[in-house]
Order: sequence, then C-alpha cells, then structure tokens
Amino acid sequence: MSNEDPRPPERDWVVESLGEHYAQDRLDIAEFERRVDLAHRSRTRDELRALLSDLPSLEQTLPAPTGPAPTQGGVSPSDSTALAPRVNSGRVADRQTEVAIWSGRSRKGPWMPARTVRGLAFMGGIELDFREALLPPGETRVFIAAVMGGAEILVPPGVRVETDGFAFMGGFDEDMGGEPGPPPGPDAPVIRVSGFALMGGVEVVCRLPGESARDAKRRRKETARRLRSGEDAG
Repeated sequence: MSNEDPRPPERDWVVESLGEHYAQDRLDIAEFERRVDLAHRSRTRDELRALLSDLPSLEQTLPAPTGPAPTQGGVSPSDSTALAPRVNSGRVADRQTEVAIWSGRSRKGPWMPARTVRGLAFMGGIELDFREALLPPGETRVFIAAVMGGAEILVPPGVRVETDGFAFMGGFDEDMGGEPGPPPGPDAPVIRVSGFALMGGVEVVCRLPGESARDAKRRRKETARRLRSGEDAG
C-alpha cells in the first residue's frame, strides 16, 4: 500500500478513530490529545497507521488516496466534507459556561463540549473552536452574550450550523465560506448558535482544522479557480 503523504480525509479518519477509542475509555485525555497532535503532524500514511496499531480494530480501513493531490494549504472539493470527531453521548455533560470579563477565554483542540455551552464576553473575547472537538450525535447548543466584547465560533465543514441571534450596535454574523462538496447528511452533528451582541460581535466561521483565516481565503480562491477552469474546459 502506498506510503505517500496523507491527505486531509485520511488524517481526519484517524482523528475520528482516536475519538472513538477515547469514548470507549481506551485512551485517557492526555494520550488522546498527544495522538491527535501527532496525526496532524504526520508526514506518511505509515505514521498515521502507527497511531492506531496498538488499539483494537474498529473494523475500518484507512481510506485509499483518490483523485488529484490537493494544492498546498488546501483541499480538493471532495475532501472538504467534514469529519468532526464523535463521542458517545453518555459521556457528555449537560451544560458548561465560558466567561471572559476584561480578558480572553479560548477552547480549542480535542475538547469535549457540553450539550449546552453558554458564553459571556464582557469587554473581552471568547473563542470556541469546534473543528477538533469531540461532538456528540445530535445537537450541540451554544448561547453567546457579547457585551462590548466579541465571540468567534469556528466549525469544520460538514457540520450543520443553525444561527438565531440579534445585535444592537454590533454584529451577529455567520460565514460558512461557500464550502464546496455535498451538504451535511441527516446524521451530521448540529451546532445551534443563538444569543445577542450589544455593542459587540458574534461571528460563526467555517474553516478546516488548523487553518488560519488567510489560509482559508487562499484555499477558497484556489478552489473557485479550479472549478472555473473545469467549467471553461467543459
């Protein structure tokens, strides 16, 4: 089997598998986080396989690479379907609260959100990054109150996002970026964001794991260019 550089779906498959092993108590949180970090830094498919080699089989096979290689810093349209790690719903707390008052609060990496996440940003900032979060099946509810402060909520492609908020002298925005690929399926996790922004801002943004705003913009431009070229060729 080829040992070429792994592609985004292969990395995400391994992260999802690690999440399942964590949900079944085969890994503690420190070891899970260590292996997820190694998965994102892996350079070959053998390195990815090694992260699962000492764990029981999930009766799955590492997906074989198909199609043209993605451009640097981006993925092909078929690669952008989302693969957020999942966790058994019985391990998920009912609610949690994140507060930033004259300060900042950030949740990122392989964290486990509660069913309901409440956030207050008062003259401060909150970042909730769901791109590597262990999401339960069904719906995760996020309520944000931004008062003279801001909140950024990052989600991966393929997660269904629903927003319902209002702003007074501020902004409550959703930017899913026009990601290519099929829409989320009926079993995709749902992140429902609601709340308000008073002289502040709440923004829901779709990006790939580890991707910066600049990289996302560059990737989308390159994807749009390739799609236009394909249409022109046809």
